[in-house]
Amino acid sequence: MISVQEITEKLDRLPYNKLIIIYEFIEFIEQKIMQSDENSEMSDAEILFAAEQTGSFDFLHEPSENIYTSEDGEPL
Repeated sequence: MISVQEITEKLDRLPYNKLIIIYEFIEFIEQKIMQSDENSEMSDAEILFAAEQTGSFDFLHEPSENIYTSEDGEPL
């Protein structure tokens, strides 16, 4: 199980612009929880929407994330 201390330590190491993204995502989740029943879950579409709106995957566009080439893998 992840402890609050472990989460706090990870958050402390993040740059401010990444903390804003996480904060916006948490706000979205809190709003969703308040709007829904205790037994309902977010749909896949809602999770993807939240991730997209908060920029959760924007880091994938950074050059340092482009680690694969057309020579990787096997042809189909």
